[in-house]
Amino acid sequence: MNTLETQKETWKQIWTRKGNADSTVTDLLAYDGYEATQVDMEEVARQIIERLDIRKEDKVLEVGCGAGALAQYLDCDYVGVDYSPTLVKKHIEFLNHSVLTGEAADLPFKDNSFDKVICYGVYLYFDNKEYAKAATEELLRVAKKGVLIGEIPMRSHREEHLLFQKDDFKDWDLSDGFYDPYRKDRFNALYVFS
Repeated sequence: MNTLETQKETWKQIWTRKGNADSTVTDLLAYDGYEATQVDMEEVARQIIERLDIRKEDKVLEVGCGAGALAQYLDCDYVGVDYSPTLVKKHIEFLNHSVLTGEAADLPFKDNSFDKVICYGVYLYFDNKEYAKAATEELLRVAKKGVLIGEIPMRSHREEHLLFQKDDFKDWDLSDGFYDPYRKDRFNALYVFS
C-alpha cells in the first residue's frame, strides 16, 4: 500500500466525494452525512424554527448547508453557504436556493446581513477549536437577531470529530441536541441579540 492509500480522507474530501455521488433529491440525508442515522430532519427543522423564531419574511443564512437536508423544510428568505462545491451544486440543482461556496470562518457577507443564522451539525467537522471560534465570531457578525448552532458534540463515536464542552458557549442559551436528546452527548447553543 502506498503513502496516498494510507492517508485518511479529510472531511472536505469526504463532502466533495459525497456531492459527486449520482443520486436524487430523495437522498438529501445521505448527501449531508445522515445516511446511517434515524434523524427526522423535518422535526429538527420544526424545532429550529421554533427556537430561533424563524418567520417567512426573515432573511436566514444556513452555514454548512450541504445539499439541503435541513433547508428543504425552511420557509423563509433562505441563503446557504458550504465549503463543498459539489454539495452546493447539488443543493442548487435540487432545491433552487441561493447557495454559495465559502468557509464558515470567513463568510462572504457584510455585517448584519441576515436576521437569523443557523449552523446545524457542522461544528464536529471543524479542524480545531481556533477555527470554531473564528466561525462563531463570523456567525455572530453577519446576524442581526439570532444565531443557532446545533448538534455540538461533547462525545462521539469517531475520533475525527471535534468535541466541545458547554463552557465553550458561555452566555448562550443551551439545550439538548434535537437529533437524539436522550443520549445527552450533543447540545444546541442559541444566541439572541437584545
